[in-house]
Amino acid sequence: MTPAAVSHQLRLLEEELRTEIFVRGGRGLTLTATGDELYRTVANAFALISDVTQKIRKREGTRVLYVDSLPSFASCWLVPRLGSFYAANPGVEVEVNTVGDLGYPSMLAKVPASVAIRVSVTEPSWPGLVAEKLFHEEMFPACSPSVLDGPLSLRSPGDLRDHTLLIVSRRLEGWPEWLGAAERIDEGVAKIDAHHGQKFDTIQLATTAAIEGMGVVMGRKPLINHYLREGLLVEPFSLRVPSKSIYWLVSQQTPVEDPLVSAFREWITKEVLADEMME
Repeated sequence: MTPAAVSHQLRLLEEELRTEIFVRGGRGLTLTATGDELYRTVANAFALISDVTQKIRKREGTRVLYVDSLPSFASCWLVPRLGSFYAANPGVEVEVNTVGDLGYPSMLAKVPASVAIRVSVTEPSWPGLVAEKLFHEEMFPACSPSVLDGPLSLRSPGDLRDHTLLIVSRRLEGWPEWLGAAERIDEGVAKIDAHHGQKFDTIQLATTAAIEGMGVVMGRKPLINHYLREGLLVEPFSLRVPSKSIYWLVSQQTPVEDPLVSAFREWITKEVLADEMME
């Protein structure tokens, strides 16, 4: 969920309870006494639910695969396709985690049936772990159909000067690289400031803003392929720029691999190939 959606749900909860559970200040949210009371009770309830769920899983022999993923990869690419993995592997549960250290996936050493998705510009060198290349990114502008067909022209790269750029602040490459390539075919691009626009810390947030018509995002293939096929986003230009970013499937280096890890590797490899063939 986006931060705005979470904030909306919290306000609905306060309206339902007819009392404030948070004190909102410059440093964020702080629980009120009522909020603290609610938190402790709900936390205990969730702990009980978790305990009984684990007991049932063990009793019924349910297998769980843990996927430690980058947030944007999970939201944009993995989750929209996960249904086919369930269909091919009945009786298997997948727990997707996007919180924590997005560098070395330490949880792989703690959980037998687990994989991680990471991104880097070179092959990771982590003792005891195996990194298999999934795909390279390609970068290109993308926007909602309403922006493309709106009152402001968007027929050539230079037209971007009249539109809001949606920038992912935590990615080292993006608009500067694409605009640099576009300047060779449209001199008007030189007047565009690649660092001026609405900034977001994740690809998913910037992509959501583009879908809502807030501006033009630097789309990344194949993360936004699903949105292009659904017609939520369109690609106004034909120019694409290769990214240095490579996505990797990371798993434990063991003599005998867990069957769930093997099943996931086979599935995600087929999905990547199918995605490329649909281009």
